[in-house]
Amino acid sequence: MCQESADLFPCQTGKGNSMGQKDISLVRYFEDEDRYADLINGFIFGGERVVSGADIQELDSRITGFLSKIKDGFKIQKYRDSVRKVVLGLGFAIIGLENQDRVHHAMPIRIMLEDAAGYDKQMRRIQKHHRNRKDLQGDEFLGGFSIRDKVYPVITICIYYGDKPYDGAKELYQIMEYETLPDKLKVFLNNYKIHVLEIRSFHDIDRFKTDLREVFGFIQRSGDPAEEQKFTFENKERFQKMDEEAFDVITTVTGSKELELMKNEYRDERGKINMCEAILGMIEAGRVEGLSEGETRGKIKGEAKIVAIIRKKYIKKKNLQIISDELELDYSYVKEVVDLIHEHPDWTDLQIGEMLIMHNNFK
Repeated sequence: MCQESADLFPCQTGKGNSMGQKDISLVRYFEDEDRYADLINGFIFGGERVVSGADIQELDSRITGFLSKIKDGFKIQKYRDSVRKVVLGLGFAIIGLENQDRVHHAMPIRIMLEDAAGYDKQMRRIQKHHRNRKDLQGDEFLGGFSIRDKVYPVITICIYYGDKPYDGAKELYQIMEYETLPDKLKVFLNNYKIHVLEIRSFHDIDRFKTDLREVFGFIQRSGDPAEEQKFTFENKERFQKMDEEAFDVITTVTGSKELELMKNEYRDERGKINMCEAILGMIEAGRVEGLSEGETRGKIKGEAKIVAIIRKKYIKKKNLQIISDELELDYSYVKEVVDLIHEHPDWTDLQIGEMLIMHNNFK
């Protein structure tokens, strides 16, 4: 998000004059320290709990120094999407996030410059400290940096949530005229690699312990309504009490206007969103496949009657094939009903009927 600097000069973000709604929702989402720590643990440390929310410290997201510009008498200020100082044992690291919904083919250069700006900012702070104390002499005085001074490492994670696979360069060499160079010259070149977290292809979501797991899992399945609702109801305990920030990321990244409109209707007194009920509400409202409310309710009631018959026969210990034969129903359908009865023992026949309608509409 673009904010005015303290001297009231106009500013702009690194992505143009305004930040998109998707980026805004992600920035707000990762303002939570536990999620920031969870992302680091899941992506960098393979799910090991190395850092906690208490280890995440606020930092100014402005990119200052050599990446700041003065143009026509105005200061043009760039901002990182998110950046935090992270406690790692006895040391620290600066870990920033860049959110991308499109492939940026010059991303290695962009991230290299932003990381370099992070080092430059630290160096200038150290130099200012020594100027105020007047404690350096000789070579150290000339550079404003002593042999004992250290800077914290700077790392950037690029979170890519676009629809297509990320096919952009992930290191500087890939966008450099490198292969044609003499081998003896190559050893003098420094490469710069970037770290891209592709949400849609990151399948180890169980590494995450916060609602990052549910958010990433839903985004991965977006575009396939049957898989979306299956994942939601398989994880209903988490989706029934979803934080608003997590819900907003899902709706903005997947472009689900229907779910977004349902938010206030299914918000509880603590501000949590019941996404399971919101999805069922979409069906009842006839937003799926253009069904009218009357048509939808009629189909659900008809389905519920069949569910009730299957339930009674199953309670009497009849096996699925016999039930299928007696009712002249597909075995797969009977199994689906019985599976839903097992998975949701507290659901009524009407609720299971709603789920079956959803399955049929999404197939």
